[in-house]
Amino acid sequence: MNKATILFLDNTYPKAYQISTLKKQALGGTESSIVRTAMILSQKHKVFVAQKFREKMHTESLNLSFIPKSDIDQLKPDFIVVLRKYPLLKGLSLQFPQAKLFLWLHTYKNTEYILKKLSLAKTNTTIICNSQTHAQHTSKILNDSLLGRLFYLFSKKTKVAYCYNPIIKPQQKNLKRNMNKLIFFSSPNKGLAQVVKTFNIINKQLPDLRLYIANPGYKSDKSIALNKNIKFLGNLPHQQMMDEVSTSLCVFYPQDSFAETFGLIYAEANALGTPVLAHDIGTAREILHESNNLINAKDSKQILETIKAWQKQLPIVEYKQCFNEDSILKQWDSLLTN
Repeated sequence: MNKATILFLDNTYPKAYQISTLKKQALGGTESSIVRTAMILSQKHKVFVAQKFREKMHTESLNLSFIPKSDIDQLKPDFIVVLRKYPLLKGLSLQFPQAKLFLWLHTYKNTEYILKKLSLAKTNTTIICNSQTHAQHTSKILNDSLLGRLFYLFSKKTKVAYCYNPIIKPQQKNLKRNMNKLIFFSSPNKGLAQVVKTFNIINKQLPDLRLYIANPGYKSDKSIALNKNIKFLGNLPHQQMMDEVSTSLCVFYPQDSFAETFGLIYAEANALGTPVLAHDIGTAREILHESNNLINAKDSKQILETIKAWQKQLPIVEYKQCFNEDSILKQWDSLLTN
């Protein structure tokens, strides 16, 4: 694929962000993935990341710039990747008729999303998902459900593809692992209440356990009653967060209410050699290392026994090459040209 101009459009995140943001403060998984993906694509293409809440242009390199949304009028993109917001597609298709449009989803959609099918067809938009699991779920709703097939009478099949989020292979550090330290590092809406409830149960049997909770900073939950063995880390810069994960027995994620479309916590933890205690929901089985066995989030006895077993001997988990820069670049190049 020859050098192209690629425009990412984030019309949602309430603050401007760029590469340096990853080093200085916590950033949501979606936004950090956008930054890393843009960095990878800029090795070969001209990339712009437009943000609704950015006021000034920030140039990272000859091929990568973070710009205010209003500046897109000056561009002639070959490809436009819209984050989440499908209503923007119609206007963009009229403004940039030469561009190929993509909608990058980061959440699972319900049956109501079929109502977007006509708009997606009119703009010839391809949906990008975060994993094969996510793509299969999205395609099933839009194309294979009874209502989705009914819409074939009015519109063509919606194109659905996926690209993994990039995971940087970590540099090995000689950090000592605390076999009584569990960590949760996700937004509180991702099952934190259930996680805390389960920890309180197993903590009675294993009183030396400590649960550390980190938060990316954009959501909070003050309704959870805590015990003295639960510690808040707040919102940490990425590398500091990874150091906390490296020194933990495991990522403690026994919840069955929130399904990850990718699961950065799965991939980043395993890349550090840290297992994730997780339920078989969403992409857990796809993203986690094959040696990272799964649990039933409602079975506190199984969770307790798994913790005890891992304290004696951790499963060997490691970085998966399908998340490296070369693999991500190939995935996106294939997506853009098909």
